[in-house]
Amino acid sequence: MLTQAIYDRLAGDGELGGMLADYNGSPAIFTTEPAPGDAVLPYIVTAGEVAQAPFDTKTSLGRNVLRDVRCYAPGEGSAVLVEAIAERVRFLLHRQPLSIAGFDWVISDVAGPIAADEGGGGSPDVYGRILTLSLMAQEI
Repeated sequence: MLTQAIYDRLAGDGELGGMLADYNGSPAIFTTEPAPGDAVLPYIVTAGEVAQAPFDTKTSLGRNVLRDVRCYAPGEGSAVLVEAIAERVRFLLHRQPLSIAGFDWVISDVAGPIAADEGGGGSPDVYGRILTLSLMAQEI
């Protein structure tokens, strides 16, 4: 339900697209995990809900959905690029109505970004930021 709405909002923004690598002629925004092996940084991954709970009333059915949006950029000594990408994602999703097939958007909030730089078992050459979208929607 939410995947297409998030992708459309993010991919349709020229400013965000200008900060991301291209993948097959589109901004590098992936809705599956992991990102394709041939993807080049910087890119965004948002795949699947973190949590989903009912948002029902006496007369309607709805959902409260949590979805992470993870932003990654090359670890080149400065996190400026990944932070700019994350802030643009926050701007595009926080309190902004989304068109979701079969649902009426009620409200959405974005928490973060929080640091998720790769280290230990991951690559120290990647900077990451995670934002969590909380969205309430009612079924039509």
